[in-house]
Amino acid sequence: MAAIGVGLAGSFWLAVAFYLVVMGTMGVWGPVRQAYMHQNIPSQERASVISFDSLISSGGSVFGQMGLGRLAQTQTIASGYVVGGITMALVLPVITVLRRLNEPADVIVGTAGKQGACAAQGLPNISAVDANTHVVTTAEI
Repeated sequence: MAAIGVGLAGSFWLAVAFYLVVMGTMGVWGPVRQAYMHQNIPSQERASVISFDSLISSGGSVFGQMGLGRLAQTQTIASGYVVGGITMALVLPVITVLRRLNEPADVIVGTAGKQGACAAQGLPNISAVDANTHVVTTAEI
């Protein structure tokens, strides 16, 4: 909705505010999507699914940016943002279906933020690094 707001904004500063919301949302969406995939896809299939996701995302970026760039060139930059925002909104039904699955990654158990930074990426927590011997120890897996 914020991307559509960029295209429909009547002033420069309103467009900047909407643009910052779009970029912030995209910055949060990437790690959340990766963590969701790492937690819900069986390890035997994970590499293939993540590779396929990367392929589709990269292809969508290339062709989407070319198409929206052409639209902005022939029409207006605002129309490019509006069409891009509408296209991004098409993911909402997919998110709704995934939320209905009620997978373990959808629920925060215990206190949020207690895991190490690596846990969000599906990697084991690193509990300590011994700088003298360069040995890395891991917490319970």
